[in-house]
Amino acid sequence: NVTSEDIWDFDGSALITAHAATGPEDDVRAMVLPNTDNKYTKDIKTLDAEMGDRLFMLVNPFWRNLDSWGINLLAPRAKQLAQEAIFDRGFDETYVLLRTSVRGEDCIALKAYPYDWQLFAFIENEAWPYEENIIRLGETKEEPTSVQFAEFMEGRDEFKMNKNMRNLQRMRNRD
Repeated sequence: NVTSEDIWDFDGSALITAHAATGPEDDVRAMVLPNTDNKYTKDIKTLDAEMGDRLFMLVNPFWRNLDSWGINLLAPRAKQLAQEAIFDRGFDETYVLLRTSVRGEDCIALKAYPYDWQLFAFIENEAWPYEENIIRLGETKEEPTSVQFAEFMEGRDEFKMNKNMRNLQRMRNRD
C-alpha cells in the first residue's frame, strides 16, 4: 500500500510512504521535491530520526550543495540546520545527471549508485549536421571537475580540435 500526502499544495512537494505488509518497521518513505525552505529542512531532520535504519529518500531536491541556502535574514540558522540535517547526515546520491560545457563542448556526468561517475561529451555527426554523437570519456570516483573533463578530451582524437575549429575545417573541406 502506497500513500501520498502533499507537504505544501502549491509546489508539488509530497511525502510518499510505502507501507510494508510485514509492518511499519519495514516501511519506506520518500520526500519529493523538497527545497531550501526551513520547513523542509526541519521535516527532513524529524523524518530521518523517525525512520532510524529504514530507507528514507530525498527525491529531486531543489539544491545542489550547501551554498544553495545562501543568506536568509528571516532564517539566520538555515544553512547550519541544513548542514546538520542533510549534509552531515551523509545521504547517498543514487542518481545524478549534470550538464556542463568544457572547452566549448557539451558534456554530461552521470552518477548511478553504486557505480562511479560516467563522463560523456557530445560531438557533431560528420554525416548529418543536425545530430550529435555521444562519446564516453571515462569515469571518476568523485564528482568530476571541468579540469578532469578537459584531460579526458585531450586524450581523444575526436577532440584534438575544439568545436569551432572542427566546424571551420568542415566548411573549408566543402568548398
